[in-house]
Amino acid sequence: MTKHFMGQFEKSLSILRHPIRRTILESLSEKDRSFVELTDICIVNHGKLGYHLRKMRNTVEHDPDRDVYRLTHEGRLTCEWFIQAFSDLMKRNLDLTVTPDFNPIRYVEKLSLSDHSILLYEDEVMKRSVSLPFLRAGLQRGLSAIYLASERKMERIAKEMRRSIADAGELEERGAFTIMSAEEWYLRRGKASADVIIGNWFKLAEEKMKEGYRGLQVAAEMDPFIEEVKTHELLVYEGKLGQKLP
Repeated sequence: MTKHFMGQFEKSLSILRHPIRRTILESLSEKDRSFVELTDICIVNHGKLGYHLRKMRNTVEHDPDRDVYRLTHEGRLTCEWFIQAFSDLMKRNLDLTVTPDFNPIRYVEKLSLSDHSILLYEDEVMKRSVSLPFLRAGLQRGLSAIYLASERKMERIAKEMRRSIADAGELEERGAFTIMSAEEWYLRRGKASADVIIGNWFKLAEEKMKEGYRGLQVAAEMDPFIEEVKTHELLVYEGKLGQKLP
């Protein structure tokens, strides 16, 4: 019994070790999906997706009648174990009491295009624990993920992001994931114009959609507004941004 359990555990780890396989598991836990849907979600070519599906034959199966892929019983168990383990890890990182009504990680993972949310965090650990799942969720949905970081923290944050987001280097090369200076984006010649900033967001979104992405998923630090004593401009910007998004 113990030997069998360890064998299953090792199989699960071999699947969860690869980000594409984790993405396949997570997407199929929501609903059965076609090969084309999985290709779009995982942002890979047909050959690469086919290779990973073959490696996951104990956890993922093909339904020929509906021409979709679905989780096997073992796949559902593996996915449940992964979700629980990830949730437990995030709870420890956040040091928060997570309840059905208060779970910031699940909250940001479920945000959709045009949603606008603000995080008030107590420390860097909490910020990372919430912003990283948010960015990963965008990448999995075919969006271009952007993180606006304060310049004094850019190098450190870039290292953290690249450690935490699988294939970050490749994603950066393709333009799927970008780390940008918050100061350069928000402040032009010392001024912060809400209309200019919002206009630039929509221009960038159009550029990314022309490249094949569904839109933008943005996590941004607002330090420049605070440090330059531009809290009024920050409130104006947040208010106008909320009006521009449905």
